[in-house]
Amino acid sequence: MARADTRPGEATRQRILDAAERLFAEHGLAGTAVRDIARECGLTAASLYNHFDGKRALYEAVLERGVRPLQVLLEQLTAGEVAQGADDTIAAIMAHLARHPRLPRLIQYEALTGGAYLSRLGRTWLRPLIEQGLTAMKADSESPWDEDDHARVISAWLHLIFGHFTMAPVLGVVFDDDPLSPDNLDRQTRFLRKLARVMMQARSGSPTAFEPDLEGSS
Repeated sequence: MARADTRPGEATRQRILDAAERLFAEHGLAGTAVRDIARECGLTAASLYNHFDGKRALYEAVLERGVRPLQVLLEQLTAGEVAQGADDTIAAIMAHLARHPRLPRLIQYEALTGGAYLSRLGRTWLRPLIEQGLTAMKADSESPWDEDDHARVISAWLHLIFGHFTMAPVLGVVFDDDPLSPDNLDRQTRFLRKLARVMMQARSGSPTAFEPDLEGSS
């Protein structure tokens, strides 16, 4: 009997988080009211408080659900063979964000508006994500990148992956196609995996996409 009661409660909680993620991405933390989230879910504000203590707790829960799995994926990459695991990690990150496509836009909203939550968002949620990426790069003994470039490489990947989701509305208009359709997400994932391999070509001694083969061009 208890299990039957738990499952609907969890389903409601996830529905609340989905609605909150949408509204926070569109209006930010300050511009979203609990009653708006409750209305989106077909609940009353009072019933929503049965699942979350308040708007800030709900915002934290959205970030926990969205960002924490990304940290875990990068932890797993660090623990294994970086070169071999990069393909799987990219695919897993894209699949996770496909389930939460508004998460990058929520983060972008805070960045663009300089919201009051920006400092905590950066320090508590994004900094550990970046640090996991840096740890993975340092663990790759054959990386073609100097340690001074590691932070820039991780930042570039953050732009590439998150940017596909944050720019989706504009890209949809430009290319007259939905960037978040399953087919296009699959194409983007394949592109990112190919890009990762190109960026690591220097480990075999061959020219990278950024270093022309000067000997062969004479």
